[in-house]
Amino acid sequence: MRAQDRITQAKIACNLATYALLSSTRLLPHDKRLQNSRHWYRFPFSLRDKVLWSPALKAWFRPADESATECMLKMPAYEPTGWVEPKPGEVFVDVGAYIGWYSIAASQGVGPAGQVIALEPDAANRRQLQDNLALNCISNVSLVPSAAWSKSGRVGWQASDVPVWHAASGNGDGAASVEAVAIDDLVRQMQLPRVDWIKMDIEGGEVAALEGASSTLQRFHPTLFIELHETFAAVSKFLRPYGYSTTRVEFDLEPEKHGWLLACHQ
Repeated sequence: MRAQDRITQAKIACNLATYALLSSTRLLPHDKRLQNSRHWYRFPFSLRDKVLWSPALKAWFRPADESATECMLKMPAYEPTGWVEPKPGEVFVDVGAYIGWYSIAASQGVGPAGQVIALEPDAANRRQLQDNLALNCISNVSLVPSAAWSKSGRVGWQASDVPVWHAASGNGDGAASVEAVAIDDLVRQMQLPRVDWIKMDIEGGEVAALEGASSTLQRFHPTLFIELHETFAAVSKFLRPYGYSTTRVEFDLEPEKHGWLLACHQ
């Protein structure tokens, strides 16, 4: 088990004490980010590239940026992570794994008899994901350096200033492109005997990725946990002929702009 070094522990303690003092005296800087208690890790010391512990995830991580820190420390405050409950021995496909929250959580859930397949096309995010897996001595996660799409091949890539918002697109002819794989092709290539869960967080490419998983949906009926990006109607319409129905849905932007869907085969 890794541990935080003493310098990192001292920085964390200093940040927390500084924030508590400034909060009590109403002397917080005018930087709006620092007005939020969740951003104590930014001030006065940055915790980038430090080994940190996530109590919510019960795992170590090394963030390369503040977005990664916030994700790993506070994911349950932003997403219904409790909907995702893989069981021992199951196979979990994490589409858009980012830096590993759901991959690590699924790894813990499926245990040594199970398997996690993590798809992450962005090289910088993938390096953090690999680092976080290594920090926790995780061996049941297979990392795939590809996006998920309706068919395998090159697809367009729209990079964002915020690493968690990178997105694939249908046109792979431009200068910015990444390798993509259809989930059905991946299942065949890896000779997976079962697929119990598919989680997707791919910034609007949900329907295209589902189109590439049609055989997997028909054969294995995995539970689906999908982050929606104005795609609720389209995703629901696509899944209906496959015997799926929505069991839970939640939106944080109305009407039905951004949220999460849990769908099961009936």
